[in-house]
Amino acid sequence: MSRRLIYLTVIFQIILVLNLSAQVKILFPDSIRIVNFRLTDYNTLEPIGLAYVVNTTQNKSCISDLLGYFSIPFGLGDSLTISIMGYHQKKILNWGQFSSDSLFYEITMTPKVYPIEAVRISRFTTYERFLREFAWLKLNRNKEVEQEGKIQLYFMGIVKGLNLRNLPQASAGIVFGKDWYRKQNEKVAEAIEKDRLNRIANRKFNPSIVAELTGLSGTKLYEFIDYLSFTQDYILRATDYEIREEILNRFDEFERIRKSKK
Repeated sequence: MSRRLIYLTVIFQIILVLNLSAQVKILFPDSIRIVNFRLTDYNTLEPIGLAYVVNTTQNKSCISDLLGYFSIPFGLGDSLTISIMGYHQKKILNWGQFSSDSLFYEITMTPKVYPIEAVRISRFTTYERFLREFAWLKLNRNKEVEQEGKIQLYFMGIVKGLNLRNLPQASAGIVFGKDWYRKQNEKVAEAIEKDRLNRIANRKFNPSIVAELTGLSGTKLYEFIDYLSFTQDYILRATDYEIREEILNRFDEFERIRKSKK
């Protein structure tokens, strides 16, 4: 074989390797990206908050907020596991159907029905006896239930943050009266009302509405939402028409300011 033929063969192999490398880069562009999701109930379509989400491939985890939203690094070929008390665990494989450019992808969770053993119903002489008998009831446990029990321990820290039951020490000798129970009920009612208002505000003003009206997406969309700075009080007081009209009016201002900066 002549030197010229050997030289041409080496050049051809180098070109082939570079071409294959370029194709691989095209097939797997930015394989690790942040993807947005929202969890909802399969039957009611209500949002599911405080779910435990794990990217088992990248060993990354997060928790969905009270409106069911969460963001997590999710690359091509990664596996996602979602767990929450009262629902069947769900596993999702990313084969390229998710994009970081979208607002969010909805994931529905199927409620779980817990079968319990038959119990004898009788009249309880005292409320304390009722609590004691109820605590003795045991569910049929399996590996999945035990795993959810461990996850529930993780959420106990979040629940404690609400400070709904700030009990005095037993050594204090204080008897819980009507005033103490009234305060605890007020705290529970306040937390429920706050969550209800958040749901109403999210239904009237959210990224999907802004994107539909303006055509924005990605980083520009959230920059504009931050520019709007709508307070929850304004969103609750204003009508849907007034909110949309204000979005369009402010969008013109936003575009003029952005162009002037350029």
